[in-house]
Amino acid sequence: MNLIRLKVNNQFNPCIDKAPYFSWVIISDKKNVMQKSYQITVSCGDEVFWDSGIVESDKSTFVCYEGKTLEDLKCYTWTVTVIDNYDDSVGMSASFQTGFINKEWQAKWVSSPFKMKKTKKGNGGQNCAEYFRRGFNVTSQIKCASVYATCRGAYELSVNGKRPDDRILAPEFTLYSKYLCYQWYDITQLVKLGENVLGMLVGDGWYNSKNFKDPDKGIKKEHAVLFQIKLDYEDGHSEMVCSDDKIMVYESPVRSSDLFAGELYDARKELEGWNDFGRDFNEWKCGIIKGYGFKNLYAQYGEPVRPVMEVKPVGMFISPKGETIIDFGQNMAGFVRMHVNLPENQEISIEYFEVLDKNGNYFNSIAMAEARGYLQIDRFISNGKEADYTPHFTYHGFRYIKIECNSKVKMNDFIAIAVATDSENIGEFETSNSTINRLYENTRWSQRSNMVSIPTDCPSREKGGWTGDIQIYARTALSNENVTPFLTRWLYNVMCNQMDNGAIPNVVPLVGIYATFEKLNRIFYGNHAPVGEAGWGDAICIIPWGMYQMTGNRLILVETYESQKKWCDYIISEAKNKRGKQKLPKEFDQYLWNTGHQYGEWLIPSQTMNGIDLSSKWKVNTAAYCAPIFGYNSCNTVSKVAALLGDKESAAYYGNIAEKMKQAIQQAVIEENGKMLFDFMGGYVLAIAFDVASDRQKPLIAEHLIRKIKENGYRLDTGFLPTPYLLDALCKIGREDLAYQLLLQDKCPSWLYEVRRGATSIWENYVAYKEDGNPVQTSFNHYAFGCIDDWMYRKLCGIDSLKPGYKQILIKPELGGGFTSAKRSYVSEYGKISVDWMLKDSRFNLKVEVPCNTSAKIVLPSGITHLVGSGKYEFSDVII
Repeated sequence: MNLIRLKVNNQFNPCIDKAPYFSWVIISDKKNVMQKSYQITVSCGDEVFWDSGIVESDKSTFVCYEGKTLEDLKCYTWTVTVIDNYDDSVGMSASFQTGFINKEWQAKWVSSPFKMKKTKKGNGGQNCAEYFRRGFNVTSQIKCASVYATCRGAYELSVNGKRPDDRILAPEFTLYSKYLCYQWYDITQLVKLGENVLGMLVGDGWYNSKNFKDPDKGIKKEHAVLFQIKLDYEDGHSEMVCSDDKIMVYESPVRSSDLFAGELYDARKELEGWNDFGRDFNEWKCGIIKGYGFKNLYAQYGEPVRPVMEVKPVGMFISPKGETIIDFGQNMAGFVRMHVNLPENQEISIEYFEVLDKNGNYFNSIAMAEARGYLQIDRFISNGKEADYTPHFTYHGFRYIKIECNSKVKMNDFIAIAVATDSENIGEFETSNSTINRLYENTRWSQRSNMVSIPTDCPSREKGGWTGDIQIYARTALSNENVTPFLTRWLYNVMCNQMDNGAIPNVVPLVGIYATFEKLNRIFYGNHAPVGEAGWGDAICIIPWGMYQMTGNRLILVETYESQKKWCDYIISEAKNKRGKQKLPKEFDQYLWNTGHQYGEWLIPSQTMNGIDLSSKWKVNTAAYCAPIFGYNSCNTVSKVAALLGDKESAAYYGNIAEKMKQAIQQAVIEENGKMLFDFMGGYVLAIAFDVASDRQKPLIAEHLIRKIKENGYRLDTGFLPTPYLLDALCKIGREDLAYQLLLQDKCPSWLYEVRRGATSIWENYVAYKEDGNPVQTSFNHYAFGCIDDWMYRKLCGIDSLKPGYKQILIKPELGGGFTSAKRSYVSEYGKISVDWMLKDSRFNLKVEVPCNTSAKIVLPSGITHLVGSGKYEFSDVII
């Protein structure tokens, strides 16, 4: 037996500023291994802060710390010792750092003395990034050196000219007025005896972006830094070096940077050695001390945004219009690293884009891109020296780049750098169908492209944290990567952004253009108070519940519980106090959430034209069934959460409301003949998936769903909200054959139509091309409809959970669709679960791996069932 994957707060060796929780994974060559007991100790030096004693329990995930209050800026060692049911024993240790638990910073905020200009649209219209530097002296041999840093803007940190890591766009995207992250760096190997320099290159980032400006008037548009260096010497004493009035500031060669418009870099302005010693700093100005507080500062929870992959170009060509274009063969989020060797003063411009028009020319898929300042361009002005250039404070959505330069360029001088929050990969998937495998790869690329600090909708046009998109996709995201820290940090933003009346915004963080958009929706729909949208605001209930089901994370339910209740109270109040357009009897209408601004299903293929949802224009109110059903689901979910947390009173209250909502749906949203208000495929899907129909209505609704599919030529016609439930709804009514038929459909609209059209990522809109062959203005890298992968993992490969977190596992592959093999591995909180099956000559062969400390129910296609503990197994079955 051995222990691996020792994690604190679901991370390896993190910096934390609140009480931690611990997890570990047991591995063993023996079968049927279960943990019998554990013991955890946490210490710093010789002082023990917690000794749990021997705990008779099989719990090995989300074990909460119960020791003494942890101290600031310390390194702690934690050791877990496990005894299994064979009486084998093993212990293993790991570490974590503490940040400012008590928010007692010694450092001071220091801002730039240079005035910020009023930004303009387009590349070059934003503020210059700035150099901040602070010298410090190391007097004797260093044992350990750490720095805790953040800024107002986005920054890259260095010590003596070297960066401690490759993160970009720190300090991440949050609602800065309430929640600003600081980062911890180990700089032990970078400091030296004598004179040292800490440097910070600071650009606008999300903080000073015109599109993402925090609406809080206390957030000034300026660059400012905060850092505190802790030097621990070998002789036992420590020293702090802080941001203060010794900081010097100067303009950098990053003359302008914007998350949308890109970067302008003038190499002629470079200052060699700016973040080291040995040059003249007479022109530099002193930073200005600011009295900003520390209440909104928190240690970053989760991995940073990093370059995660390099992609070489697959072709370079001149378009029919004479444009020089490089194709990287893959749609992604990131930027290009280019090798330049140009004459002094010469400029090279790179414009990033996703798709070509039907003739092979440049095409900008962003609506009104130029007018909105959304042309994705990076520009480099040469100083006459050979160099490699990578942008600093921007990223783009692209497959292609268009190059403008007076000198000849070579294809191999350009490398695409994909960037993402560097969450650990925990899932693999492969089948006998190569087109399905490409669909899976497209989903993984869209997840990678839209997990950039927050869960975004697309990397090119908006980069916004749309709550509905990640609500739809969260289960799939959790199946592919360890996004527990990532989603948790974003949910903190959701709670920060929740309105006083309980409404959850449709975009989080709610800043800049999105805050304006929310106000316009409020006015247009006659609402004086903030509004929330069904399926979008419901993210506060659906995502934590999904995280609990997928990982066993009960703590996220505790942390979000009050926000969940506030959201449900908002829904209940909206339903009770406002009448819907359908003028239903009040006895039902008071329990139906059917008013205010709603998106409905959003982007139903039959209701879109040229990439735009026109359902509201055509007076097709899909919100008439979406909002009541999602309102019911949230209240029902909160009732279950309350029961799990021991709040019996709230469980009964929300459960009673949910039951009345269900009855109202049965009476007023579903007609006598089983038809829904508005005859759309998605309404029937939601009614089946959320089980809101009466026993009499259920078979009628099933018939209507099948009818709609047949009428649509066995193609899907569901928007954002019902699509995650479509194939499950068909399985629920016993039509697995139709589920596979929709999965494998390759006519528009369908998942495989996108693959057939050459997509390398998931589109926002199934109907992304006009009849004339030209693309529409939409996002071609949008993970939402990639939620289909979750169904394939559970049904095609057969891995599902019988208890939260896969403590008990169901392995039951559902054969169909002509598949002859499938492989799936998933690293759960308990370890690796894998399935590998093959069908040949009517014989079904299955290989299974079950992790320690779990059990599994394995159901073969013939119905033969095996109950097993941990270990590796092989089974065979005859298919008649």
